[in-house]
Amino acid sequence: MIKPLIAIMLIPLTGAAWAAPDLDEAADDVCKCLEEPYAQAKKAMELLHAAQSSGDMSGLVAAQGEMMSVISASNQCFAALPQKYPEIDASSALQNQVMAMAETRCPNPAAAMMNQ
Repeated sequence: MIKPLIAIMLIPLTGAAWAAPDLDEAADDVCKCLEEPYAQAKKAMELLHAAQSSGDMSGLVAAQGEMMSVISASNQCFAALPQKYPEIDASSALQNQVMAMAETRCPNPAAAMMNQ
């Protein structure tokens, strides 16, 4: 009688462990999503610095266009993550953890350039 009772008690616990969201995998996916937008942001920042140095207004417009494409690329990539990680999507605390991990693993190059 005790063995079936233990098995009944352990099944929900193992199911909870299996269903736990993989924050490491989610942070890696966030970094994958950010690869192209970060490359575009870096390019836009370079265009912006060059345009500011030369006073070229068309360069400023081009840099602004690059920044808009960064936003679009980011939005497209992040749209798929809630479906893959519904537990994380439902929890702002988990989302904050994943984003903190992603910031450490793949820092924003535009932020680094702005701090120079």
